[in-house]
Amino acid sequence: MAISSAAFSPKEFRIAIQPQTALGTALTNGMLELNVDSISHGTLGGVNNYDLKSGGGRILQDEHYFHQNSDYISEITLSGIYTVDTCFPLLENITGDTGEPYTIASNYSPTANIKTGESLTAGNSELLTLAIMPPDFPNDGAPSDSDTILYKDCVVTAFSWSGDMTDNGGLVKYSVTLKTYSPVGLNVDGSGYTITPYTMVAAQTLTMGDWQTPANRAIGGETELMVNTFSMNLENDAVFLGRGASGVPEAIGRGAEFSATADINVKYDIESAKMLNLFQAATSGATTGNTIMSNASTPATGASWGFQFPQSVFTSVALSEGDIMGIDASVKMVGYGNATTTTCATIAD
Repeated sequence: MAISSAAFSPKEFRIAIQPQTALGTALTNGMLELNVDSISHGTLGGVNNYDLKSGGGRILQDEHYFHQNSDYISEITLSGIYTVDTCFPLLENITGDTGEPYTIASNYSPTANIKTGESLTAGNSELLTLAIMPPDFPNDGAPSDSDTILYKDCVVTAFSWSGDMTDNGGLVKYSVTLKTYSPVGLNVDGSGYTITPYTMVAAQTLTMGDWQTPANRAIGGETELMVNTFSMNLENDAVFLGRGASGVPEAIGRGAEFSATADINVKYDIESAKMLNLFQAATSGATTGNTIMSNASTPATGASWGFQFPQSVFTSVALSEGDIMGIDASVKMVGYGNATTTTCATIAD
């Protein structure tokens, strides 16, 4: 083969996801494209052992090298601008909720029944197929017919929203981490994939400028705050159980904790300064307050998008120097008791 003169921009690559209907079976006939600024993923080389072996002397010998392309966890992290019309399966997957607003109950326990031979409802986004699609050559806007990287049986284990009022008017970005135990597909033909592009219009994006009601900008019970930056973070790890055909796990469950936290920077003033004392004076199990960022008393789709932890505890409060003095505050969602179904987190886009 001759050398190639072609050079591709990272922006020519496309990333898309699609909910699956069964463990072990990728779906690509109704994919949703994600806006992606950056992507990182672990090794695509499988399990490798490079240790010296007995009888091989001081050099790793060829016959002692071990490799297999299965039985390991692949982790993929993406970030970009959040678009409502294509990113929603990510929130559905990590929360286990399929109807907006997405809620977490105090007695949360995963209900997805992901195992070999069990049918899944595609609209529930319990498992996701993810494709990394290089451009075809010459670039005609279609995915490559030979070089697509395909991850099946993906579970969202971490998700965050973030925004900065000094960056694109508070346009909200996302970061998501997905894990899979199933073997990664390489050199896959992606030319026949059906893909719905993301939409960069006001109705399909989120901005902090929608939070126009001061009473509904609260941290730990303190309202009337002027927000500079924020991040809302969800973590719900996955466990992969058993080993079925072709390296696919026999079942997938969730880890020990569903965690929801927020890190928010606000202007230092008479309202926000109260948080310094609230954090110091907090007592275990007795001092909780409402954290909400929305334009309504309960987040809802559209202009009232946002998140709420009706009970939250401070995990950090500190002064933050900048052009003006600010306060960095971090909170964590807490429940109302494991015997109650009371909502302890609401998230709406």
